[in-house]
Amino acid sequence: MEKGPKTLRITAQELAGRDAWPLLREMEEKGWLAQVSILDYGGDYGLEIEVRSEEYVAPSRQLVEDYLQGKSVLGDASRTARDAGREMGDTQTVRVEQSKIDKLLALTGELIVTTNGITHLLRRLEEVGLPVEILRQFKEYQASLSRMSWGIQDIIMEMRLMPIGFVFERFRRVIRELGQELGKKVQFKVSGEEVTIDRNVAATLYEPLLHLVRNALDHGLEGPEERIRSGKPEEGELLLKAERRGERVVITVKDDGAGIDAEAVKRKAVGGGLITQEQADRMGFEEALQLIFIPGFSTREEASQVSGRGVGMDVVRETVERLGGKVMLHSEQGAGTEVALELPISMSITKVVLLECGGLYGIPVGEVKEIVKVEAYRPHSLKDIEVVALRETVYPVVRLSRLLDTSAEGVESDELTLIVLLAGVAVAVPKVLGEQDVVLKNLPPQLSHLKLFTGAAVLGNGDIALILDSGVVGRMV
Repeated sequence: MEKGPKTLRITAQELAGRDAWPLLREMEEKGWLAQVSILDYGGDYGLEIEVRSEEYVAPSRQLVEDYLQGKSVLGDASRTARDAGREMGDTQTVRVEQSKIDKLLALTGELIVTTNGITHLLRRLEEVGLPVEILRQFKEYQASLSRMSWGIQDIIMEMRLMPIGFVFERFRRVIRELGQELGKKVQFKVSGEEVTIDRNVAATLYEPLLHLVRNALDHGLEGPEERIRSGKPEEGELLLKAERRGERVVITVKDDGAGIDAEAVKRKAVGGGLITQEQADRMGFEEALQLIFIPGFSTREEASQVSGRGVGMDVVRETVERLGGKVMLHSEQGAGTEVALELPISMSITKVVLLECGGLYGIPVGEVKEIVKVEAYRPHSLKDIEVVALRETVYPVVRLSRLLDTSAEGVESDELTLIVLLAGVAVAVPKVLGEQDVVLKNLPPQLSHLKLFTGAAVLGNGDIALILDSGVVGRMV
């Protein structure tokens, strides 16, 4: 264990795959912990722990050494099953480079694609009319292969996951120093730090979260005097929270500051030529909030080290949507602002709804609310936008054939198939083919300008399907 004046460094070899959260939580509860940084040792991870003052160095060092030796200084409840097993000699740890895990996951993805191909072949064999006994055995082997493929994939995915708290802890120093620079008192809180997420997703999230934290400190939280005049405690509160929702994780940045002034946002947008005064007058509160996602938008008159540099919420949303997620914004003037990022736990293998519209396309199942077939459909318009009413909810309709500029048949008929997205729109499609597990691949650089798609997937029969970005589709109304 390397040591600095106020810093303790734990190498990947010393950490040896242990769950460090009980150690960090104990140091936090004692008031010793100031900052934690993740050290990347070529795919393995160590820690650099900074304590608040020199008086905490010796007890912190002893706590870390005891923890690394497997002593129960943190209490039996905080010790992981892995540590307990290690002491009993029934568990072994093997260090594996991250790149090798990534390659293994890629191979597993290809195995799942091959399994899908066998499923497709089985359907064709059933049409040919093979003997029943041969088909039965074929189905049994196919089902067994499918179970084993997904079992391997689940194990590898667990190896790629890391607690989101490692990302959260990186902001402790940022918030402390920026609060001092701005003359604001801030109480930083975290929740759900044990929630796990793919390492690659976690690494990509740092910059968007950094921007949101800066925004909360600079734009959201008021200074001590202003907070006292408003009847609030002089110390503002900034919360970073993570929670698991099915196969997705929601990360929230919340402050109890002044909230967003929608009228000021509209005035700034009109002044910058982004919208007309007539458009601004028609906008409601929620619609006005969406203006902050326009590229280059800022309420700052002059750029500073913190804000107004033209890299803003549009980059946050673009990054999150590239990861297959979405951004949700809620603000109440005088009470604060909450920005929630909903993301898939992993980006590699996912289930999609396959559809045909002059080509093959897919929409992630996690982005779909329901699929509805409407008979005797008659178009209705609201403010020149086609809409449909489903179960007392009105949705704007996006016709995929027009969006893709294809001449696909079926969308204009009396019978309409609608894929209702969680983004709040109904996508009219000519034909739904069903669901399939696919391995998502990034689009090559030559196709990076196609913002409508998050990637592509090779299907079991060798065909390629483009995967639609539901967030972008939802904004095409």
